[in-house]
Amino acid sequence: MQRELPSCAAMKANTDSQPSNPHEVAWEKGFAALKQFKAREKHCRVSRGHQEGAFNLGTWVINQRNRRDTLSVQRRRRLDAIGFDWTLLVRDPLENGFAALKQFKAREGHCGVPRGYEEGSFKLGRWVSRQRNKRNTMSTAWRRQLDAIRFVWDPYESAWEKGFAALKQFKAREKHCRVPRGHQEGAFNLGTWVINQRNRRDTLSVQRRRRLDAIGFVWRLK
Repeated sequence: MQRELPSCAAMKANTDSQPSNPHEVAWEKGFAALKQFKAREKHCRVSRGHQEGAFNLGTWVINQRNRRDTLSVQRRRRLDAIGFDWTLLVRDPLENGFAALKQFKAREGHCGVPRGYEEGSFKLGRWVSRQRNKRNTMSTAWRRQLDAIRFVWDPYESAWEKGFAALKQFKAREKHCRVPRGHQEGAFNLGTWVINQRNRRDTLSVQRRRRLDAIGFVWRLK
């Protein structure tokens, strides 16, 4: 007895539930990423360049705005239903600052922006200070974006770590921590840093004192 083959209609029904067009698949992936972003951040204002996992959601969102007039009615309705922002009247100030910070880092090799510093005509130092002040209230996505380029949240912590690294480099070479007054370790004023640690011994955190003790820091010069 010959087995009856499934009809063309039945075969089509089995495939209709899943998009087969690569462009359709890509769009659905972007829409899913946007919904995930909104569920977490409670809005659809995706930053330019934002990655949602491994997906470049920022670029996808820009593409939807640029293609608004050519998107299908169904897609526009689905985006409207989750509160998609079609028009940004001005560029997000956060994005202006982030672009300036990336430019600064590409040139200087770090994100330690001096207070009052201007990158071109942009007041980057002031912008960086505002991000630090908002650290506990900013969105998780924005904080991750800053962390990804090694944003300096505590400039004093960063400066101390720079000094400690210079001291370890000095000791590795000289085999002791008796740094002369005024000594420069590379471009870092290590002599002054060491004096400051001695003068602040009673106010240094226990952790910092222990780290200095562990490498044989000389608290008093006889």
